[in-house]
Amino acid sequence: MVNKLVTIVLLAIAVCLFSCGASAQLVPTSYGFPTIVQSNNAVSYNQDTANALDYQNVNVDFPSSLAFSPGVDMAFPSISQTSLQTQSVTHTDYSQSNSFSEFAYPFVGIGTSGLSGFGL
Repeated sequence: MVNKLVTIVLLAIAVCLFSCGASAQLVPTSYGFPTIVQSNNAVSYNQDTANALDYQNVNVDFPSSLAFSPGVDMAFPSISQTSLQTQSVTHTDYSQSNSFSEFAYPFVGIGTSGLSGFGL
């Protein structure tokens, strides 16, 4: 009988030692995938117009007569030049861009962690 009592006591002590080392503080577990979504759209329209005008006028007038001797005159022609240049430039830009990004992480809350799913 003593042998049986010693065996029961030793078995009880062994069970107490093993059970004291393992403990857990469990709370209800929640599952899900919280998702962060960002979407944006940008449209750009630009139009430039440039006008240029270049007007040049040159007149070269020589004396109407050069008398070398009585009855002999020399005359030079008058030179006139006019230049008109115009330029018109139009430039148009159109741009459209779309962006979409999404981030999700597995959310598992076990224990008292404040940020579940991030390994804490």
